[in-house]
Amino acid sequence: MKKSNLNRLEYFVAIAEEGTITAAAERMRISKAVVSKQLQLLEEELGATLVVRNSRHLNLTETGQSFYEAARASVAQAEEAYEMVKQGRAEPTGNLRITAPLDMGVTYVSPVVAEFRIAYPAVTIDLMLSDTRFDPVEARFDIAYRVGWLADSANIARKLADFQQIVVASPDLVEQLGRPEHPERLAAFPFVEHRALPNSLSWKFIKATGETCNVQMNPALRADVTPAIKAMAIEGAGISILPDFFAKREIENGTLIRLVPDWALPTGGIYAVYPPTQFRSAATKGFAEMFAKRLRSSLA
Repeated sequence: MKKSNLNRLEYFVAIAEEGTITAAAERMRISKAVVSKQLQLLEEELGATLVVRNSRHLNLTETGQSFYEAARASVAQAEEAYEMVKQGRAEPTGNLRITAPLDMGVTYVSPVVAEFRIAYPAVTIDLMLSDTRFDPVEARFDIAYRVGWLADSANIARKLADFQQIVVASPDLVEQLGRPEHPERLAAFPFVEHRALPNSLSWKFIKATGETCNVQMNPALRADVTPAIKAMAIEGAGISILPDFFAKREIENGTLIRLVPDWALPTGGIYAVYPPTQFRSAATKGFAEMFAKRLRSSLA
């Protein structure tokens, strides 16, 4: 079955309401020839005469009048849908799906989700927190927040901030085993390993002078989410390597101590990753902007 041409319906509605080809063309801001041709094609497509032409005016036939009533409703419905989408781009509405690592999601993303939902009650937000890196296209996420390093993909990524990886330990563990002055001594400490990280036991330390030191850690405990790793480090089960922003509070209150602060590990990034689409919803853009501002403020 051949699909109808919505543009021709719009031309016909203009002809019926304006009464002449000339007036309809002026209303549509196109040439008279185009309007006349589209009317001809519409009548041929329908196999029916819709208007009776005279030198000054066009009159609808009985069939044309019936068709006009139906066409007017269709055109109005299409215009309403068009405006709804345009307004939706300006005012956040609809469903928003977000994923983030557990630690970042609990500490940083969740409060902004609540704030955004209060500001825009027409938005429904689905937040999934996991250290598993879901592909935003396959899992149908609007935004996927990432901490660390990105694999090559067709997705669109925006870096929001940098972070440092730091070695931390509890005061009790440091008192028991001593405070190492050089990274090579870290191999003698029990290590809480993050299984989700690539090369999670091999670490390269760099000093400001350019000196480097490669260390193979001694795993005592393993976990696949950062909050669990931090909790075990706080209890003194071993040293761990954490993003600086995730250990900031514990270092400030003395729950954790930073080790070998004169040596740096590779810098990581915090990213917002989007599906490779040309347009993003107002909810997606609005939340992304709000979160980026809140994150910068929190990390300052």
